[in-house]
Amino acid sequence: MSKNKRRNNDCNHPIGCGCRPTLFLDIIENAGLELSRREFITGAGAAGGMLVLGGLVSSAFASSKALSKDAKADAIYHGGPILTMTKDGDRAEALAVQNGHIMAVGTLAEVNAAKGPDTKLIDLGGKTLMPGFFDPHSHLVMQSVKFSTANLDPKPIGEAGSISDIQRILRDWIKQKQIQPGKWVIGWGYDDTGIEEQRHPNRYDLDAVSTEHPILLMHISGHLMTVNSRMLEEIDINAETKDPEGGKVQRKPDNSEPNGVLEENAMYLVLKKLPMPTPELAMAMIEDGLRFYAEAGITTAQDCATFKGTWHLLAAMEQKGRLPIDVITWPVYTGIDDAAFNAIVAKRGATGRLRLGGVKLTVDGSIQGYTAFLSQPYHVQPGNVAHTADKCDTEQAERIFISAENEPHKEGPPQASIEGHRGYASMTQEQVDRWLKRCDDNGIQVQVHTNGDGATDMLIKAVEKVRAKKPRPDLRTTIIHAQTMRDDQLDFATKHGLTPSFFPIHVYFWGDRHRDLFLGPERAARIDPARSALDRKLKITLHHDAPIAGIEMLKVAWAAVNRVTTSGKLLGPVERITPFEALRAITADAAWQSFEENRKGTLEKGKLADMVILSDDPLRVDPMAIKDIRIVQTIKEGETVYLAKT
Repeated sequence: MSKNKRRNNDCNHPIGCGCRPTLFLDIIENAGLELSRREFITGAGAAGGMLVLGGLVSSAFASSKALSKDAKADAIYHGGPILTMTKDGDRAEALAVQNGHIMAVGTLAEVNAAKGPDTKLIDLGGKTLMPGFFDPHSHLVMQSVKFSTANLDPKPIGEAGSISDIQRILRDWIKQKQIQPGKWVIGWGYDDTGIEEQRHPNRYDLDAVSTEHPILLMHISGHLMTVNSRMLEEIDINAETKDPEGGKVQRKPDNSEPNGVLEENAMYLVLKKLPMPTPELAMAMIEDGLRFYAEAGITTAQDCATFKGTWHLLAAMEQKGRLPIDVITWPVYTGIDDAAFNAIVAKRGATGRLRLGGVKLTVDGSIQGYTAFLSQPYHVQPGNVAHTADKCDTEQAERIFISAENEPHKEGPPQASIEGHRGYASMTQEQVDRWLKRCDDNGIQVQVHTNGDGATDMLIKAVEKVRAKKPRPDLRTTIIHAQTMRDDQLDFATKHGLTPSFFPIHVYFWGDRHRDLFLGPERAARIDPARSALDRKLKITLHHDAPIAGIEMLKVAWAAVNRVTTSGKLLGPVERITPFEALRAITADAAWQSFEENRKGTLEKGKLADMVILSDDPLRVDPMAIKDIRIVQTIKEGETVYLAKT
């Protein structure tokens, strides 16, 4: 009982470590838990064919519709490039869809044999048809919550390059959403280090936007927020308010009046008054988020940190037909008790709009947070900042249900060596070994987050130990981010069937800082070494890790193809890959990573009609123009889930 009781929400980590769930995600989790309580009270869980196991709800997954043998096509697409993605250069003139599946692909004459009196003939008008994008790794629910707030991401991710930009975005948000006086205005993603003023917006900056609305801005790190004077009044914070344990209320330089910035646990003073969504509203937020994913051409999304309440919401949405695209969920090891693990084992291989992927391990943190575990010191040392592990050992109780054998790593980070700070692991080697063995023994796939090569070394040690007598390339163990993998590690991955999923958008957004600050020129030049991996015949995938860097899959592919930083400089040009290789990594090979290659990823007869129509051919345009290609239409199992306005 003591291990499952509500824990304190303290975190003394450096800003930007990215370890703690955001307050906004917690309100979605709480809405899911409320839905769970309702189901328990009314018996709806049992009546709805749902099995509650260890905090995870395993719903009765619907089977996909099948092709009808004698039926004619529902639709035939023609009149533009059709990229099957089966191999480089493979194109078709036409494609037929029937009952949500691809019925025929080939020449127009061949495909027209499937035409019937009711078949829709869809002329692409020169636009390009290709498989829908398969998201290899992101945080769908967190991104969905972010979509419901004003986007304050710094340039070039967003538009907030100054405090005046932030003010303009907030004013536009209030007008666009018609937020009435007295109602909360919430923004997410501002970065004090990414704006001209190099400081946090304070209460007076936000008062200039409105004194009638309580305003709250969440920092990009999730470790602090800033509010206006009206919000300070709402939550009763003033000069007499004491700093809570593990938090700080920033003050004006000349007195004790709050300046509006709340650090760490001081944010929970706001949480007490934060309007909580109902389960219905939370599901609507997730559904809206999925619509945005569809707008980006994505037909399969992933939620790679799924907890009890969130799963309840997603399962309920699937039963109600409210998942417009497919969702694959990945419970984090710290949130899996024995019964939940059994649920994952029981649902292994199940298909439908919602499915469990496997288990997520997080071995280290982020490079830009100085928390990725490197084998050699960071290029520029972080100074006197006190660093701790990137995963809190005091995460919120409603989100974490910990069994006796998977207690989080509590030893804290190793002391920096005399050579300098290298970051640290957020799991012990014994934990990595134990979880890999447990999953191997039960045939469960594992996603392992390793940004630093030191963390990748820990995974390699676990593989060497656990799989010494029984290699398991069949489980397609995926190394998430894999940003600083060395050549010897790529060789090991090739030998043992490990799959790197790279994060190439880092090259664009943070490449200059990786070169000059975090890694130095030599290591930064080979960050996300996709070319080196492909030359070893490894399958790779490419991801955006939303909400870190948006959800645009074509921009992810563009970054891997061009490797250009925001300053316009090339970073490691020898690691560039071809446009076809990049597109494979977000379609066919991404589907393969998740054991979906028989259903998705290429345009072949019998596969799901998950497709996207693009304004231009990404294999024919200038490679630098790939990121500018527009999504015209997204099709999920033959049905349009997004259509751009003309």
